[in-house]
Amino acid sequence: MREYVQALRAIWACWKGEGALAFRGEHYRFTLMTPNFIPEDFPEPLPAVTIAAVGPAMLRVAGEVCDGVRLHPFCTRAYLEQVVLPELATGWARGGRRREHFEISGGGFIATGPDDEAVARMVEWVRYRVAFYASTPAYWPVLAQHGLEELGAKLNRLTKAGQWDRIAAEIPDDVVNLFAAIGRHDEIAAAIAKRFSSASDAIFASVATAVPADLPPDLVQDIRRLPAAFTGFPR
Repeated sequence: MREYVQALRAIWACWKGEGALAFRGEHYRFTLMTPNFIPEDFPEPLPAVTIAAVGPAMLRVAGEVCDGVRLHPFCTRAYLEQVVLPELATGWARGGRRREHFEISGGGFIATGPDDEAVARMVEWVRYRVAFYASTPAYWPVLAQHGLEELGAKLNRLTKAGQWDRIAAEIPDDVVNLFAAIGRHDEIAAAIAKRFSSASDAIFASVATAVPADLPPDLVQDIRRLPAAFTGFPR
């Protein structure tokens, strides 16, 4: 992935007239660029490059060669602080990048609605998603951050037995709270600030298709005004 991003940037540099294409890496080799392949109009500034990452290695790569990272919603505040940010910082140091020019997106669920009943429906939607992802070994490092390895193993056994209808019941409220900012529309901005501030710069209002995504415009503006470390991509 590191080489893929580096090769992409080398191709863009060639298109901008910054020299012949001569990228030679361990996994990719690009040394031919004919005029027919060069776009007539190339955007300025260049598009930001962001990748998805969960584990330490990919987080370091994102910090080293990318302009941002897209975090999985199966992520807790502790995982953000103790794994995501330190690994990104290692990458920033390697690539000579600055935190304020690197956008961190996602890293949790949001469960909200106009009233308590709507919030409760969203919480159940989140509960199943947490159970679903927690059953997959690739995501167990997040559980390990909270000593929940056995929960992941139990969920994995249930899914292998085809008992998908039982997995949500294995996720208690305190575990749901680890993965989500929860509250009514009049509460959710504060919950988002507590859950994501100083760690994630942009959030996704992941919602179930059965629950209307009816965030009031003034609430959206309140969320947008929450402070973030990211100030803009480098020019």
